[in-house]
Amino acid sequence: MEEMKGNHYYVAINGDDSNDGITEQSPFRTISQAAQRMEAGDTCYIREGTYRETIIPTNSGKDGAPIRFEAFQRERVVVSGCDEITEWMPHKGSVYKGKVTWDLLDGSGNLVFFDEELGMEAQWPSLKDRLDKSQYAVVDAATNEYPTYTLYDEDLKAFPDGHWDGAMVACVNGVSYFMSTARVTGFEAGTLYHDQWVSSAEHYRTQPGNLYFITRTLQALDTEKEWYYNADERMLYIIAPGGGHPSSHTVEAKRRDYAFDLRNKQHIQIIGVDCRGASMTTKGASHCQIRKSRMYGLDRSFGYRQTIYGRTHGIELGGSDNLIRDCEISHFEGIGVYVSDERNAVMNCYIHDGNFEASYASMIWLTGSEHKVSRCTITRGGRTSISGVFARSVIEYCDVSFANALTKDSGMIYLFNHDFDNTQIHHNWLHDNLSDHLSFGFYMDAWTSGVSFFRNVIWNIPERGMVLNRPIQRTLIYNNTFYRKAIADSSVFCFDDMYGTHMANNLFADGEIRRWGNHSVVSHNRFDVEPCFVDAERGDFRLRPESPVIGKGTFVAGVTDNHTGEAPDVGAYEWGGEGWIPGHDFGSRQESKETGGKVIALDHESRIRNGGFETGALAPWRKATGSPRIVFECAWDYSRNGAYPSVVRSNKYAAVLHTGDRIEQFIEGLKPNTTYMFYAGIKSGGEYRLATEHSERSSSGLWDKEPDGNWAIYRDVRYVGPWKSEEWLKFSDIDFGSLGKYDVLSIGLNKMIGPVTIEVRIDRLNGELIGAVVQKTDYNATWNYFGTPLSLIGGVHDVYLVFSGEGQCLVHNLVIHNSFRAATARMSVSGHDAEEVQLTVNRWNWESTMSELYFTTGEGRTSATVAIENLGGQTVMGLPGHNIYVDDCGLWIKPQQI
Repeated sequence: MEEMKGNHYYVAINGDDSNDGITEQSPFRTISQAAQRMEAGDTCYIREGTYRETIIPTNSGKDGAPIRFEAFQRERVVVSGCDEITEWMPHKGSVYKGKVTWDLLDGSGNLVFFDEELGMEAQWPSLKDRLDKSQYAVVDAATNEYPTYTLYDEDLKAFPDGHWDGAMVACVNGVSYFMSTARVTGFEAGTLYHDQWVSSAEHYRTQPGNLYFITRTLQALDTEKEWYYNADERMLYIIAPGGGHPSSHTVEAKRRDYAFDLRNKQHIQIIGVDCRGASMTTKGASHCQIRKSRMYGLDRSFGYRQTIYGRTHGIELGGSDNLIRDCEISHFEGIGVYVSDERNAVMNCYIHDGNFEASYASMIWLTGSEHKVSRCTITRGGRTSISGVFARSVIEYCDVSFANALTKDSGMIYLFNHDFDNTQIHHNWLHDNLSDHLSFGFYMDAWTSGVSFFRNVIWNIPERGMVLNRPIQRTLIYNNTFYRKAIADSSVFCFDDMYGTHMANNLFADGEIRRWGNHSVVSHNRFDVEPCFVDAERGDFRLRPESPVIGKGTFVAGVTDNHTGEAPDVGAYEWGGEGWIPGHDFGSRQESKETGGKVIALDHESRIRNGGFETGALAPWRKATGSPRIVFECAWDYSRNGAYPSVVRSNKYAAVLHTGDRIEQFIEGLKPNTTYMFYAGIKSGGEYRLATEHSERSSSGLWDKEPDGNWAIYRDVRYVGPWKSEEWLKFSDIDFGSLGKYDVLSIGLNKMIGPVTIEVRIDRLNGELIGAVVQKTDYNATWNYFGTPLSLIGGVHDVYLVFSGEGQCLVHNLVIHNSFRAATARMSVSGHDAEEVQLTVNRWNWESTMSELYFTTGEGRTSATVAIENLGGQTVMGLPGHNIYVDDCGLWIKPQQI
């Protein structure tokens, strides 16, 4: 135990908060008492025992003088988010009940522990392991037509009618992307009647063979170490271990969210302190550390109408420059570690048995930028292991296995609909995907860009080791080994676009590259050879000296630099090179791995940062002139129904430039005397507003909201609604320009039940009618635009959208535009030791071929400035031009030079 300067405080279960706490003989009773007194440089030594509190330090530490909370001489210290229930009454048979004096909501967020073991909420069938799909019930038949939704199972006929009324059904429904929940409204003859799933498009409809279970009802309580909570009675019902009286056991129920709350603190360290039934948070904090802890049963939010991303965050590693390392994290409903903000790290951790809710929330979920996940073992999850929407981060030396225990169509690492802005994923093992359909290793779904994936081994994947669905950009795939199923596949979701993609030196031991796209470079990959692995059956993919792939690769700076003179090998392991083994190690090598996560210099990564504007801001682009701004939309949805008038080419953000606006970015790290290609997606567009940005509204009923009060999300976008008759939205000060500048108004709608009419009026609620969207039939799929011709108007007006009809719908956005005219954009490059080069662009729509501008750096020149500006419009009958929308910018070495 390292001695620290500053005051020492002691805490023990037999202590007293009236003590001074400064000796082992006069300890405090609570850790919080010490936390109130501690200042920079102080250490709190905690004696063995369970402490039921949330510790919120009063002060912060300093650089070189942290505040430390540490288990005394490695004694077992547990901070519990639960309180004991000690008074029990018999209910029926082996079922006992106990009064709960605190609020557990409806049970959705509750956790119950029996003798420190996590219990199960009562379920039928009884699930001993939520990740073992063989224990689930199976749907025999279902109906999915509004307003009747049913699930039939022959096994349910063993129960009398009404038996499951009011319960909750959880089902990995439809295509089995995730688990959904709904209230059971009735039960009869083996049929559950239930509310609509939160996602109700056609491919989410319940199908025969889907997995399900029933919970949230006392009727399901029939097995030891199960529980049911009645919110109206505030009564917890349990069956104790062995079916006996609970008084001979320790029964705890969750009461607190956090064991340690470090929000907005600096330089706090927690060492060797375990957590049960609670998590930790570093939101807004910096330079904090959590080390050598076991965190078990973190949190839970499993309620009616479960969302596809879940609601829990597990360990919240937010703020900046914070670290969690040498920890075991297990048994969590959604996310294990939620990494956000900037420069946080998860190192040498064992993360397992999580994402029981089988949502898109992964074992590790990352947002923000410049994080590192290093030397972790991540195994046994309901869905994917690592996912999120993040940038410029490093995932290295991790052993990732046994993902997708309950779901289909997913990878071990699953990236989607985001620009990851030169994130590097290297030296990892990805193996044993448990999905039995559309099962992948590394999966970059459509509209995903900016990833460098090298020196990884992928094996025992039922379908394909790698899938990169197009459009995909700025992605480098180097020196990976694929075995069982060694297939790299790519299909077109919308555009055939692989700009800035390079695939080289990959070893496909028993497979192939399929359906690869345009605008990419593929070289020096090997197929259908006997690679001569040392022992593939035991996971040793090093090469034997007789391997035919030795010396068959091409030089890739940063990846094959350790080779001297001769051509490098193909695959993840270099003959005679490092025999690296990924994953955690709580033994001898953990302290020697303090460093890691360094960014490796790769020649062909795009030199433009934030090329897709996915940070939601311009930086590091600079506003050179005018007032360019960032707009939000979900290309994933709108592109399925034709790109026009979508304002975002890919992902969720784009830059909009009004006439005269110009954005620039200064680029460093270029190679002298080298030709580069600067490319961008550019199109004309009109005025765009989100429905949530309205200035006034009128609603007769309650519109959907998230639990935090924000507008609700459906399919990745926030919406207003459900809209019903006589409700309206007002948008202030929309500029229609000169007379006739715009001729169409389109509204983004979904979950529409007809008949629906949305009138477009200006200046007043009953003002001039300039258009109307009329939809008589239902629509329930991806977000889609429904348009109306506009009357010839000009000038600045308030716009009212007025709803009428017997149906209802959700509203996402509106855009006003012209069907036939394009504005003029100009791309340029300067400061590269040559004359400025320019390209003029006139495009009405997004296209698969980008606008391309080539330039060559001068002798000794390693920088340049790229710019895009809106020059105005092509004048047609005296009408002015439109806005310019910019997305998917990149800059890489001219492909022929690779």
